[in-house]
Amino acid sequence: MTSVPTRIPSRRRAPLSAVSRERLERALVGVVLVVASGALLATAPVNGDFWWSDAPRHALNGAFVKDFVAAMPWHDPKGWAVDYYLKYPALTILFYPPLFYFVEAVAFALLGVSHFVAQATVSLFVLLLAIAAYAFVRLDFPRWSALGASLLVVGGPEAAFWGRQVMLDVPAYAMLVTGAYFYARSFRRERPRELYSALVAVLAAIYIKLTAAFIVPVLAAHFVACKRGETFRNRHVVAAAILGIIGMLPAIVLTIKFGAINVQSVAGRADDLPRTSLAAWLFYVEAIPGYLGYVGTVLAACGLGLVLWRRPAPLDPRLAWLLVGWLAFGYLFFSLIAVREARHGMMLAFPLTVFAVVAVHRVLRFPAASIAVVGLGAVTFLYSLAFCPPPRIEGYAEIADYVAQHAPKDGVVLFSGYRDGNFVFDLRTHQERRDISTIRADKLLLRIAVERERGVGEARLDEHQIAQALRDYGVALVVMQPGFWTDLREMARLEAVLHSPDFVRVAHFDITGTIGHSDHEIDIYKPTYPPVPARRRLRLDMPIIGQRFTGELGKP
Repeated sequence: MTSVPTRIPSRRRAPLSAVSRERLERALVGVVLVVASGALLATAPVNGDFWWSDAPRHALNGAFVKDFVAAMPWHDPKGWAVDYYLKYPALTILFYPPLFYFVEAVAFALLGVSHFVAQATVSLFVLLLAIAAYAFVRLDFPRWSALGASLLVVGGPEAAFWGRQVMLDVPAYAMLVTGAYFYARSFRRERPRELYSALVAVLAAIYIKLTAAFIVPVLAAHFVACKRGETFRNRHVVAAAILGIIGMLPAIVLTIKFGAINVQSVAGRADDLPRTSLAAWLFYVEAIPGYLGYVGTVLAACGLGLVLWRRPAPLDPRLAWLLVGWLAFGYLFFSLIAVREARHGMMLAFPLTVFAVVAVHRVLRFPAASIAVVGLGAVTFLYSLAFCPPPRIEGYAEIADYVAQHAPKDGVVLFSGYRDGNFVFDLRTHQERRDISTIRADKLLLRIAVERERGVGEARLDEHQIAQALRDYGVALVVMQPGFWTDLREMARLEAVLHSPDFVRVAHFDITGTIGHSDHEIDIYKPTYPPVPARRRLRLDMPIIGQRFTGELGKP
């Protein structure tokens, strides 16, 4: 009897269902965006080696919020804040909207106060920017084109550079694009939830960086132009408008009361480009290659031409005109601000990116168009990662370590140098030495509004009076950058006091960096007499906000 051979089942896998393929592609996009934001974090300065002077101040502001919430000084919040500033005199929290600092404070509370955690907070916003850019472009374009556009947004040289600094530009940009995405969805689907989400996101962008407010009239004008008579008959639109106005009021009050430096940036200084000059109006045109690269810039120009020629497909024509308004009004807005820096106009890069995608899709068919966009985004990202590294200034973390090890309990340190923010924040990361207070020499001996270019007043103290002030405040260590502002009389006298028999140099640190800088070395001095504080109350002038702070050293 012959046996019947058993049929061996095929090992061939069943093809993926449409749903499974969709999930797999979404997961792959998510992995790429997480890896991209992680790569930027991995190549960012995170060891107290801040370069841009505002970066450690933004980090310190988050520490202030964390410490304020932990202390809960509701009996005298203003007095507590003044004492905190006298202890850590590099705060700028009142000069900028506070939202980023609250997010940063949560990260500090969970993971501790450090440069790495501050930078990781920025990296979360980099990831949000990547996701929001992808989601917006995905509304009208294939998935892989949206991925390429997202990589181009976060991987453009300027965004990749500032996304690796503890700065407000990329976080505000991320919330702005998030708001634009929710606005686009609410505009198409007329869902109140998405309209309110757009409102919250745009307000969040403004409360991170005030210049994001330029988008408000763009969105309002676009909505009215498209909806016309329906605008004021929709109760949700009216409610959102009212809530938006109310939500803006605190930002306006903060700007009026504490934002004089921002108003001055708009008004300009003597060395800024005149608004009537051609160079002033071409500044951000010349900055565009820094946003997209040269290939992306050419494609963006072609895409803009197609949109103006009414050939935006596959982009929704209504969204195309929103992006044109975003670019045009944003360009006008940023060009009118007298202090011009390429990072300020970074928010103009998003509509340009979308226009570049339009150009590729008009020239190539799917899937070649998507492959080209992904290639452009990936190459630009990798170029920025490899060839646009953020500068590092190293040495201040080691100086803070030395001070933390050698300062006496409840000691007072005098700092005289350009990078006070680096030193103060790096010292704050020493949780075990919260007893140390820092006095800035420029605040003690001068009356200065943020930077020398805005004017300097001198305290008219001779060498004996300066030496006596150091004794009175019980200064136990002096951290000094040799030659710092010694063209000013009081600063030269301070240096002379440190070279007198009352002080001896106990340490020397070299300051190194990947970019040119003026602070090449730091010396540390200690008094030859036992430091015993005769007074703890300190009064500092704050001319930038027209106030005078008086508090007690050693608190909070």
